[in-house]
Amino acid sequence: MQVTKDYFTETVLSKQRELEKLEASEPGKSFATFFGKSPAQVKDDKMIKLKNDITNLSADGEAAGDELVVASASIRSDIERWKINKEKDFRNLLDNVAESNVTCCRSSGELWESLIQFIDEIEP
Repeated sequence: MQVTKDYFTETVLSKQRELEKLEASEPGKSFATFFGKSPAQVKDDKMIKLKNDITNLSADGEAAGDELVVASASIRSDIERWKINKEKDFRNLLDNVAESNVTCCRSSGELWESLIQFIDEIEP
């Protein structure tokens, strides 16, 4: 997204420089003059085309900027949601490990108690 926005910005600047050069130059001969257009008319046509290109590229650049803002906001919200879910998941993981350890300790304690009773029955 940022690359697209930068592309439009650079292209607009390039077209503006080209327009400034064209405005400062004198009308000269070009290929279109062979078809009956005057050099001044050719220059005016080029300037109109450049101005239209600048307008269109500026609009496209603004649209790309808007898309960039929306995408950035979406990514930020996804990261925040991920952080919240990560904390919940980690808390659940620790709770499960603790519960598993408690269950294991209880089972071990019950086993030792049954072994003590068994040993007491064998040795009167």
